[in-house]
Formats: sequence, C-alpha cells, structure tokens
Amino acid sequence: MKQTLAIAPQEGFSMMELLVSILILLPIMGAAVGVFSDAAHQHAAEQSSIDANQEARTALEMMTTEIGQAGSHGDVYTTLTSAVGSSTVAQAAAVASAAGLTVGDFVTVDTGANQETVEVTAVGTGSFSGIFRVSHASGTPVRLFALPYTTGVVTPSGMGADASTPVTTLRFYGDINSDSSVQYVEYIYDSAGGQITRSITPVTQSTLNTAFPLVRNIRPNSARFILNTDARGVPTSVRVEMTVQNNVESGGKLEETTLSSRILIPSMMAASALLFENQLHGGFNRLPATPPQVTQWINQ
Repeated sequence: MKQTLAIAPQEGFSMMELLVSILILLPIMGAAVGVFSDAAHQHAAEQSSIDANQEARTALEMMTTEIGQAGSHGDVYTTLTSAVGSSTVAQAAAVASAAGLTVGDFVTVDTGANQETVEVTAVGTGSFSGIFRVSHASGTPVRLFALPYTTGVVTPSGMGADASTPVTTLRFYGDINSDSSVQYVEYIYDSAGGQITRSITPVTQSTLNTAFPLVRNIRPNSARFILNTDARGVPTSVRVEMTVQNNVESGGKLEETTLSSRILIPSMMAASALLFENQLHGGFNRLPATPPQVTQWINQ
C-alpha cells in the first residue's frame, strides 16, 4: 500500500512586515554609515596632518644641513693636460677637470722650484685661466687648498656687524653637496601661497634652476629666516622659524605646529677668523671672492 507524505506549506514574511522591517533598519543603517563616514574623515584628516608635519620636519632638517654648508669650499686636485708657458698676462690652461674651481680661487701649480700660486681669473670646460709666471709641463699637478667664502650667506644691503635681521628670502652658496662643486641656493617664503620654495643651481650655470615647493601649509606671516652677523659683519648663524597648519580642527580652529632651528655655520665662522687674522697681521688676503654668477643672481 502506498503512503503519501504531505508537506505543510511554509509561511514567509508578508510585504507589510518587510516594509516595517526596512523602515526600522533604515535609521540604524544611516547612523552606522554616518559613524563610519565621520571616522574615515577624521582618520584622513589626522593622516593629512601627520603628512604635513612630517613634510615640514623633513624640510627643516634639509635646510639645517644645507645652511650649515654655506661658505664651504671643497679642495680640488687635478693636472695640466698640456704644457703652459710663462707669461705676464692671463692665459687658459687645459686641465683634466676644472670641476670645483671658481673665479677668485688661488691654486698651487707644480712642486719644488717650479711651484707657484695662480689666481683663477676664468673657468671653462676642462680649463681655467690665470697668469703663469713659470712654465709648466703637461701632467703637472694643480691643487686647490680651499679657503671658505666670507659671503657664503648673502646679507641684506646695509646690514652691519653684530646685527640680527629677519628676511623672507635666504640666499647662500658653498659646497652644499660635499662634492667640491659650488652650488647657489635660494629659499623663498611665499606668504600668500603658504609655502617655502627652494632652488639649487651650480655657479657654473648661466641661469637659475626652477624653484619647487619645499614646505606647504604654512600659516600666513609665520615663517622667516633670521640672519646674525659677528663683529666683522660675517653672517655666522641663521635661525629658521615656521608654523605649519594641520587639517585637524580643535576648538573650531586648525591645529598648528611651530618649528624652528638655529644653525651655526662652521665655514663662515672660519672665514671670519681668517679675515680677522688678516686684518690684525696684514698680508695678502687669499679668501675667495664671491663668484661672479652669484653676484649677478642676487642683483637680479
């Protein structure tokens, strides 16, 4: 005999019950989405704030390092690649490399009885010019035992000794990268744009390189470079100050971070000491002059 299994029909939610459930869940879901959105926004703001602070701190470290190199001048060792005859007028001498030589340098040429000191009057690609009073053969050593620049940090016109002056544009030059090449650097504070820009250019170039933002999100009128000179009018330290605005609000205002650094400049201090010795005891001053290209750029 066959048996028939009856399956009872299952009951589901009615349309009305589904609508009521949705109406109940909607506010809960909306609140959850709002909380999640607020949390995501807060996280993004805090991350942006961290990034802004990190950018400013990294930039300040770079500025501290570069300013500390102002006035420095690396030693150079090269050789003549062709013979040079004696003369009472300047002539070009071919060398293995002219990198690191600048106008106004005093180089030592040759050794022994033929050794002489020659002032560099011009620098070319693989050559430099000067007055050679002694003949020298090809392969003769040419050495620059570099002295620092007294003008490695450019001061405003009229700034004297034992003075302190704030500026919004800082100009300086020296062996910035410690590779014996002299570089000219400009930091410019743009208050309207809320940023400090930086350009760096070898003094062997004819035009300045393009400036790029170094620090952004700076509060208006909050950044400056303070130059300090010693008793001989040589700038021996610089103080950098800035206030960076974050994207996180506190009490209805954006949070801020104030950074500062006072940089002592060893090469400038050494140049000042050498200048004092020269003034005290007399003699020929062989401290290098400001490179002509730097003079041109700061007067633009």
